[in-house]
Amino acid sequence: MKKVLIFGANSLLTAHLLKQHPEDHVSVVYHSKPSQLTDKNYPLSDFKKIDPNQDVVYILSALISNDPEQLDNILNTNILLIKNITEHFAYSKIVYFSSVAVYDGIQNGIIDHATTPSPSSLYGLSKLFAEKIVEKCSKYAILRISSVYGSLMKENTFLPKIVTAAIEDNTIDLLGKGDRKQNYIHAEDVARLAKKISLEDKNKIILAISPNNYKNLEIADFIKELTGCEITFHDKDFSRSIEYFENDPTVSSHAFIPIKQGLKELIEWKRK
Repeated sequence: MKKVLIFGANSLLTAHLLKQHPEDHVSVVYHSKPSQLTDKNYPLSDFKKIDPNQDVVYILSALISNDPEQLDNILNTNILLIKNITEHFAYSKIVYFSSVAVYDGIQNGIIDHATTPSPSSLYGLSKLFAEKIVEKCSKYAILRISSVYGSLMKENTFLPKIVTAAIEDNTIDLLGKGDRKQNYIHAEDVARLAKKISLEDKNKIILAISPNNYKNLEIADFIKELTGCEITFHDKDFSRSIEYFENDPTVSSHAFIPIKQGLKELIEWKRK
């Protein structure tokens, strides 16, 4: 039985991580409210009272914001907290959940493991800064995650918005021709990859991405098949359009949840 600690009690990923460690002693550190999925909760203010000899420490905690008014909170949550965690759990395997936002200064094209990070947003900069802190640890793994989806996800990104539109309005309205490409990864796949990489001896950074990149129209067509909604188009889309690829064996050998299956689950959850 391993001792596992998760920072971030109410993340979309927390439940999936807990399922990856059914036989281990898992505790969760919460910011505002404890997890309802376990009784082993610690408030963030008490984390330095936790035994530092954890086998694995997962760091999910993050403030996703690019608001300059939130700069102090971004620094405290996304950078200083990471520094404090890694110092207290200096001998643990640190698994840090980063983001492909570290590449958000790149507007179009292909990004792979060899691509140099180029963040332009406050959030992207803070995640890259935190990565540099984690890289100083004796044992670490960093996952640069693409667009995570699954049940309980928040209604603030493209995928949940168009699923809601399909269900409530029977119409998905796309910008331009729907050519913008994105990469989507199911929350369960992220958790499974994180568990795998936590067991590896080598320190490394991976792109936690699915093998396929989809145009907005392709995603809308999948949802149309599942809901019978209509698809309309308007204006032009000048958003970033990026394709991601990763050939690391941990990722390339992984059996991913197919996007249609994941969308079906998301639609069924939304309809409840």
